Formats: sequence, structure tokens, C-alpha cells
Amino acid sequence: MRIHDGSTRGAAALPIFVLAAGLVVGGCTSSGGGSKPDPERTTVSNAESARLSTFDSCGALVDDFRAAALRNMPEETRSVPIAGEPVAGAPAAAPNAAEGKSADLAAPAAPTTPEHSTTNTQEVGVDEPDLVKSDGRRVLTVANGRLTVVDTATHRVTGSLAVPGARATEMLLSGDRALLILDGGPSLPKGKGGSGKMAPIPGDPGLPGTNMQARFVLVDLTGAPRTLGDLTVDGAYADARQVGSTARIVVRSRPRLNTSTYRISDRDKAVDRIRRSTVGDWLPQFTLAANGRTESGNLVGCDRVSRPASRAGEPGHTGAATLSVLSFDLTRDLDKGDPVTVAADVNNVYASESNLYLATTTSRRDVSKDAKVVGGGPPTTTTAINQLDISGKGTPKPVATGVVSGTMVNQYAMSELGGNLRVATTLSPGDPTIPQSGPGNIPPGGTTRSTTAPGGSVPGAPGTFKPGTIAPSAAQGSAAPADSVPGSAPNGSSGSAIAPSDGTDTRPTPPSMPSARPPTAQPPIAPRSSSESAVTVLARNGDKLTQIGRVGGLGRTERIMGVRFAGPIAYVVTFRQTDPLYTIDLSDPRNPRTVGELKINGYSAYLHPIADGRLIGVGQDATDGGMRLGTQVSLFDVHTLADPTRVAQYTIPSGSSQAEQDAHAFLYWPKDGTVVVPVTGTYSMPDRTQIAPGEKYPGMRSSYALVLRVDGTRIVEVGRVTHPDSRILRSLVVGDELWTVSAAGISVDRLADVRQVAWIPIG
Repeated sequence: MRIHDGSTRGAAALPIFVLAAGLVVGGCTSSGGGSKPDPERTTVSNAESARLSTFDSCGALVDDFRAAALRNMPEETRSVPIAGEPVAGAPAAAPNAAEGKSADLAAPAAPTTPEHSTTNTQEVGVDEPDLVKSDGRRVLTVANGRLTVVDTATHRVTGSLAVPGARATEMLLSGDRALLILDGGPSLPKGKGGSGKMAPIPGDPGLPGTNMQARFVLVDLTGAPRTLGDLTVDGAYADARQVGSTARIVVRSRPRLNTSTYRISDRDKAVDRIRRSTVGDWLPQFTLAANGRTESGNLVGCDRVSRPASRAGEPGHTGAATLSVLSFDLTRDLDKGDPVTVAADVNNVYASESNLYLATTTSRRDVSKDAKVVGGGPPTTTTAINQLDISGKGTPKPVATGVVSGTMVNQYAMSELGGNLRVATTLSPGDPTIPQSGPGNIPPGGTTRSTTAPGGSVPGAPGTFKPGTIAPSAAQGSAAPADSVPGSAPNGSSGSAIAPSDGTDTRPTPPSMPSARPPTAQPPIAPRSSSESAVTVLARNGDKLTQIGRVGGLGRTERIMGVRFAGPIAYVVTFRQTDPLYTIDLSDPRNPRTVGELKINGYSAYLHPIADGRLIGVGQDATDGGMRLGTQVSLFDVHTLADPTRVAQYTIPSGSSQAEQDAHAFLYWPKDGTVVVPVTGTYSMPDRTQIAPGEKYPGMRSSYALVLRVDGTRIVEVGRVTHPDSRILRSLVVGDELWTVSAAGISVDRLADVRQVAWIPIG
């Protein structure tokens, strides 16, 4: 469908302060008397509204964005910052002016490339950007904001490159070319195996950096690193994927309106400003310096902008954001990326070798028209998914759109197999697709396995192990006592429970008190269901992603903490007080089924399948009441799907690991079963009497790389690597050496026993 330039020209539109609102803030619909909407009808309606259509003129685009903005205008304005003029994005010098420093010794050509690990990615054949890359001959890192190249044979720095005015945060590598992704302002935290929550993009109320720009620098590595091209785009970098030498970059942008940075509280003035807006106010701009020339302008033409088919201003198309997909062949000159743009935001990015999926979550609240009914329950959350064909090196082509109920934990909640997209989501209480009552989570013939020791006692309870000890293979955990308060610490102990995301109140209920007055009749409450999770299978049917299979009822009252698809199997971890690990059979995509369940304390946020039907989990140990105790690395036997068991557990009391939120921080080397996770431990508190007058108190949290080895059904500690006054961020294997990287430098240790071979400073 194409949107034509028609009757809406000159329509009033939303003032700038509304453009700062995130897309997750939904509108309201009505339902009589608190009755639940028909789930099937709701799904169809959402799917229709998510379908993409393109503009056939810039006039139609501007009118549409104005109308979307007007629909979201509040009745009363409030004083909020207004987007200012964009920061100039052109580099000060021609692209070849930023030459890298070359070490005295150039990297010699290695006769053979040693075995080496690569970035821990979700899909084989689809690379992901990271702050460390290696091709075996060299290790590249941007851990300290500048590019550093190290020769793996000599352990010498062979070159470095600092980009003026910005810090490099991630990169992609193809042959002798690297694409640096630079931080143009406040960072956007991205869960790559953990929480998966991105920060609001610039322009949100009260946030600095309204004029943030994403920046990408192509670097030649054949000698001393040197800049080949420099591209700046309005917006914030979201994520990227690479297949072969082709990189796909996703940028999230706000409209840039040509106003000063004063605060505006006059509604009429804001409306007038929007009415006078032009296409340049709504679409992102770019500046490119390459081949000795600099050019700038609109990043994308109006005819390459798509928008959901929902009514302008409805959730999913508020006019508040656009997302653009840029494509770069890293073997060629840098250009503006042949972009395609969608009038939407993005929360999670997933790619197979042939398709790119962009997921956007929005919420709506059903409000009862019956004055006697109090409230309407929590919002109903849906996630729209846009599928783009990225086969070959050409321009991404939007091909289909679908909608699922609920929200995703991160990119690992999506997986493609056999042309079908599998999606794991947590549904909010009150979602129309959740039954208000029904059978348990496991269907007939399935298995629920609790690992509580006989009699309810657990030898070696969670949290009682000393650092470096191995927990018994008998799994730890027991069901919470029947009279325990959900989410509270057991036995009245102190500590904060993990709050569920479904909004359930986990505070202790006070004892009932006698009253001298008879109870007063209370108005009815709109009916609600508890939260639960589901795995949905979508198949492409024309320009739609339609549901062909679904299994629900996972973790009622809980939310997904970790998920991993491995071929036709899905592993889903939900958590509120205990950690059910579900095994789901997706071999028949039209009839997926839950096969087994394992209940243990704590949860695994990152799951990593390994050989022989085993699964490694990294997460948090917890009490029966859900209070976190520290990092745990678990080894599960999932060879028999109906009977998953935890066979080994390694705990770090009071510890935390970046691998819980970022899968790139996790290393598994299958050749010898080595597992490396960065750990931040408890504060070290030296005796103050030993501190000289005026000397800084050295109390600090310990930080190290924990090196473990999976040996059959055991987890054995090999050793720990520390860096001077710096947190270890990544680890990789080159030959028989373990390389760990921090902002301070690189430690090279023997893989067999973690004895240091070399220290390479890069700070």
C-alpha cells in the first residue's frame, strides 16, 4: 500500500514536547463492564495495524507525521526542553587526515592462522558488533575508546587510531577493514543475552543529548590503521549485524525541528511550529566525509519511508521516532548506507543469514465504561515485528509484519528456523490471550521436576558455599512455604526481593485487624489474570507474519529471564521466586508443546547449549523468597527433554557478572570445555589503621575473569585473572592462550593453567 498526498495538508500536529514520549506509552480503548476482548479478534486487528505502507511523496509524509503528532497532543502543555539545532557532524579534516600511529615493529605475516575464538553470537554465520574482534593473526579492541591492534604472535601493539571528538564503543571486522561504531553522546545500554532494555532515544523529557548523532568510521588495517570514510547520522545507534562482508546498521532517530533550545509552554506556538514543519524536520540527516569530499542532506528519500497501517497517532506510529537500516559492504568505499526507514521505534534486533527482524513493543489500556467498575487493569502489551529480506548485498526489503502478545526479554527471544520465526514473550496481567483460570503449566504427559531434597532440607543451601567451591550435583532449591509472602526474604531476613515485572505487589500483607464497623460493600474490580509467558511460531503469508502455533502457560505470575532456541528446541527460564527451566519441543511448529520443567532457586539469564545434551546457564542464585545471593554458573543435563536436571553448580556469593546482561562477555571454548565469565565480587575492606595519613582508602569491589572448565558433569575452577585497577570486559582464545581485555590492557595467559605469559598495556 502507498500513502498518497491528499486531503490532510496543513493539518495541525503535535508540539515538540509530545515527540519526546516513548512509543511504549499506549492509547486507551474501551470495553464494556470489564469484559475481556476476543483474543483472536485483537490479534487480527493488531496484525492489520502493523502492516507497512510506503509514502509516494514528501507532502504525504509530512502531512502524515503532522497528523500523528496532533493526535498525541495533551490538552495542557508543560514546560519541557525543545530539540535544538543539530550538532554539526562533518569531521574537521578530510578522511585521510586521521592517520593511526604505527609501532616500530609491523605485524609479520603469519604462515598459518592459529585456532581462535570469535564473538559469542546468537546465530552461526551472523556476526555481531563488539568491543573486541580477532582473526587469529591479530586482536583488535576499542575497550578504551580508541582502536588498538595487537599481533598475536609477538604480543606487540602494531597500530592504534583515535577518532577525534568521539569514543569507539563497538566494531565489525571484515578482512583488512574495520567499521568503528562511535559513541556520540550518552550510551544506550543493550541487553545481548540479559535484560534487553534499551534506554529511551534522545529527545525524551529531561534527557540531555537531544541532538545525539550516530557515527561510523571505516578503517583500513593493511598498515597503520587509517580512516577511509566517516559517516554521521541523526539519532542513536541501536544495533547491527553482519553476514559476510555486508553490515546492516540500525539507527533510531527523533524528528529534528528547527527551533531554539528555549522551553515552550504555549500550546498554540507549538502547534504553529509543527504546521510549518518540512520534510527535513521529520527525517534524519547525514554528513559523509569520504574520498576527499564532504556531503550532507536527508538520509533517505520520502519514497523509501514506510509506516504502520495503523491510524496516524496510534501506538506504533506516533510520529515520535523513525528507525533506519543502513547497509555497508565493508570491502567498498563508505557511503550513506543505501537506507530504508520505518516510522517506528525498535526495542530488539535479530537476524538470520537472510532476514532481519525489528521488534517494537507498545501498550494499550482497556478502560471500563461502567462507573461502578474500578480501574481497567494493567496495560495490554503487544510487540510488532517487521521482517526485512537481507539476502545478498542489496538494499533491505521490508517483506512482512506480524504481532505477538507480550514483551521480549532481549534479542534471544527471537529465532528463525525453516522459514518460521519463533518468539518468546511475557504477557502482562489482564492480557486477553491469558485464561483467567486453567490447568497447570505442564500438559498431560509432560514432567514437572523439583529438586528439593527429601524432607525439604537442602544440604549445602544456596549462598553457603565459599568462593571457589563446587556445589553438590543435587540441585539446590525448594518451593516457598505455603504461608510465605511472594517476593519476600525468608524468615524475616533482610534484603530486597526481585520485583516482578508484571506489577504484582510483593509487599507483606499485614494481619487483619478487628473492626467495630461492619464491612462496607466495595465496587467491583475489573477482572485480571496473572502474568505468564508463551512461545509463538509465526510463518510468512504474503506480507503478513501469521501465527501457526503457540504454547502458553509458562511461569504464571513470573517473567522470562532467559531464553535460548537450539534447533527445534527452546529453553525458557522464568523467575519470580524460583527458576522454572522449561524445555519446549518445536519440531512440529504448528503444535509446539512444553515437555519438561525443572524448578530450582534463582535463575539463568544467559543460556548456552553445548555438546552431549548439556546446557550452561549464567545468572543469579537466590533464596526461597527470591532474594538474589550472587552469580551462579549452572550445568544442566537436557538430553532427556522431559527430565531436565541440574548436574553441577558453581556459585560466587554476592557476585555479579556482565555475562548475565551481555552474551558477548561469555566465552566457551568447546575444545577443552573452558568457560570464562567476568565477575564483580564483594567489596574488599582493608584495615583502616594500615592506611597512611592522606592515602586514599583502597576499598573496592573485586573484579576478575573466572576461568572454569566443564568436565563431563562437573564444573572445575581453573583459576582467576585480574587486571590492575580495571574491570575485565572480554575474553578470547588464540591458540593455547587465553586473552582477557580491559580498558587498561590485555593479559595473555596459558589456557591450561592460567599462568601469565604477557601483559600488553593499551590505556
